[in-house]
This record gives sequence, structure tokens and C-alpha cells, in this order.
Amino acid sequence: MNFRQLRNFVQVVELGSITAAAERLNIAQPALSRQIKSLEEELSADLLRRHGRGVMPTEEGIRLAMRAKIILEDVQDLAADISGHKTPLSGIVTLGLPPTVSEILATHLIERSMVEYPDVKLRIISGFSGHVQDWLLRGKIDLGVAYEGQKSASIKAQPILIEQLFLVEAAKENGAQDGLPIDARDALERPLILPNPEHGLRGRIEAIAQEAHSELNVVLEIDILPTMLAFVERGLGATILPLVSVLNHIRDGRLIARPIVRRTIDRTLILMTPLNRPGSRLITSFGKFVTDEVHGMVTSGQWPGTKL
Repeated sequence: MNFRQLRNFVQVVELGSITAAAERLNIAQPALSRQIKSLEEELSADLLRRHGRGVMPTEEGIRLAMRAKIILEDVQDLAADISGHKTPLSGIVTLGLPPTVSEILATHLIERSMVEYPDVKLRIISGFSGHVQDWLLRGKIDLGVAYEGQKSASIKAQPILIEQLFLVEAAKENGAQDGLPIDARDALERPLILPNPEHGLRGRIEAIAQEAHSELNVVLEIDILPTMLAFVERGLGATILPLVSVLNHIRDGRLIARPIVRRTIDRTLILMTPLNRPGSRLITSFGKFVTDEVHGMVTSGQWPGTKL
């Protein structure tokens, strides 16, 4: 076993494909396959399972990849310490965000990462929380920020903040009540414009309604946030959203947001990292960077309606 074999094996696990890893490493696929076979024989263990789309590490393969990643980074750090030159973080990080989070966080993260990590290229893709979790499990993204929902044994979920949800209405309908609290039962029984039942926000609202023994009156189902707000602005119904999603509309006097009381409706934002793939110093550091930036935005008031 040598460093080259370990480095190449980690690349195979990260890409989920011997063919893709061979192309990335610029070596012949048969030669890479022989390296993997040699590792398996030396360790007396199956390290990879083949399937139609590539390969997946076994439990032994995951352990080897995680340990190998640590060993390789320790060697790199050791060389940097001896030479006196600390290697800056570099590479590509792909981050998944829900649409409502992307609205406030994407631009901020890109600008801050360009300053803090100039050698790191940040890619951001947006999708519902369930999609973000699926992308993470399939290796399409390195990190995911999503709202807490269905748990997975293959994902580590770290809570970042708790976001309060508000009843959002057209200003012309209730201008005198701007900012006044509303009882959860009254809010839930208003004519509502909500996302479809597969959306995590809808599931959270339905769960609260069930606990409150209230029957939702959903008049429209719309997944596109700007379209949803346009119909709310016309007075065709209210909606339930985090405050940050409607800040500009409130400042322009087009919508109002009312705190929901007696049964607060909130949801927890989490940072998700995969447990079925080896981590890296880059991903670990960037995960902490994302968490620290979100906490900074909450503390400074840039992310209103939230608490740590």
C-alpha cells in the first residue's frame, strides 16, 4: 500500500466511477482497476460494489477512504509545516440551497468566499430541501443547507438556526393590522396560497394545523415564490413564509407580515454533510465557513425573524 494507491482510491470513491477517476487522474482504466484489486487483496476485503452507474464503496471501503483522506491531508500539512508554507485551501465546492435560503444567502456566500477563499470555486445550485438531500446522497453536491425533515443515516445534520414563519397578506387588505400578531388557528384557517404537498414548508404547516386541530383552506398551490407573492399581493389569499422572503415587499408597502402566536410556527435550518463519502479539509472548513456566515447574518440583523 502506498500514497498513490490511497490517493487514487479516494478519487474513485469521490467520483463514484473508476472510469471518471481514471480520466481525472490521467491514467488507464485497467491500471486503476488493478490498483483497486491490489488494495482489496492486501486488505482481504471488498472495497467497492459495482452497479450500472459506476461503483459504491462498501463499509470497509468507506472506512479506508476516510482514513486515507486524513493520512493524505496529514502528509500535506506536514510538508507545509516543515517547509514553512501553509497550503491554502483550493478546489471546487458545490453547495445546495433551498430557494428561500438562496435568495438571501447565495450572493453573500459568493462574495465572502471570494475574499476568504480566493482559490476555491463555489458552485451553488437551488432546489427544495428534499432535492438537496437527494443530491447530497447521490454525490451531486458536497454540502447541503436545507430545512429539517426526513432524517437519513447517511447524512450528518447540524442545526444552524430556527426560522419563525409569519402570516403574509396584501397590505391593502389589512393595512391597519400591519405587524399585529395573529392567533395560529386564525392564520391557518385563512384562505391560503401554499406550495404543493411535496414541499417541506407545506408539510410543516400541515403538521402544525393537525396539532392545532385546524383545517387548512388552501385556495392555490404554487411552488414559484415570486408568482405566489404576486397572487398574495392581489388579495387572492394569504401565505405563510419566513420574514426574509418578503422583506422587499414589506419595505415597498405591498405586503405585511404578522407574527403567528399561541402556537409558533417555525422550522430549523440545518447544514448537511454526507457520511457515505470521505470528508476533506476543504469541505470541513467550508462547512464551518457557511455556518459562521449564517450566524453572523443572524446576529447583525441581516436575517430577521430567526434565532440561533
